[in-house]
Amino acid sequence: MEELLTTRQVQDLLKVDRITIYRMLQDGRLKGVKIGQQWRFPRSEVERLLGRPTPEPASQAMDLAASFPTHCVQTIQDLYAEVSGLSAVVLDPEGNPLTEISHPCAFCRLLWQNPQARLDCQASWKQMVREVAPRGGVATCHAGLDYLLTPIQDEGQVVAWFVCGPCWWQTQPANTDALWEHLAQRYSLSLEQVRNAAREVRVIDPAQRQRVAAWPLAAARAVQSILHERLSFIERLQQIASLTQIS
Repeated sequence: MEELLTTRQVQDLLKVDRITIYRMLQDGRLKGVKIGQQWRFPRSEVERLLGRPTPEPASQAMDLAASFPTHCVQTIQDLYAEVSGLSAVVLDPEGNPLTEISHPCAFCRLLWQNPQARLDCQASWKQMVREVAPRGGVATCHAGLDYLLTPIQDEGQVVAWFVCGPCWWQTQPANTDALWEHLAQRYSLSLEQVRNAAREVRVIDPAQRQRVAAWPLAAARAVQSILHERLSFIERLQQIASLTQIS
């Protein structure tokens, strides 16, 4: 088990005062855990600040998943999917899911009968995030369908992505036979099954695009508001702790 340091030990190692420690907790420069009324800090966190190697991206994604207010965000996402009729999911900055998919469409449910399809979707999410970062936009998944990706930001940094779809953002491509045949073969489905499910994918015509594009933006802003309020609450708790903690 990794050694946990007290606030006083971290102050001595970093040569800073207690208030600076709490500010570093608030802005994310330092990770800690509250045990009773006391903060404790992994030694690796302090070593990182002292110039040791930083955590791998996968570890950073795990930190985000642990601290992200998933329950509240899932509620917003579910409501969005119910109102819009589109599927929705929230991804971390690297494209890993932070929530459960809301209102998955018939096309995706069909493909997901094969476990390989879920793995391909997850890889596709990561690719789409890379394509549209940092501002967001429309990206096409491995199955040829379109998704809208909107960044969720905190203090100017992208901390997650609100993703909705699938849809045909303009019109369904004229020649999709080769793609449907590929998907049917890869996921052990009949070509007719894939074709029928694809017919149910929503087409977003030009008159609808501005309105539809505004929906995930509103959802992302709602999530950002939750993050802001949560950080403000943590800051107030830390201010109280700084007044009451004496060791």
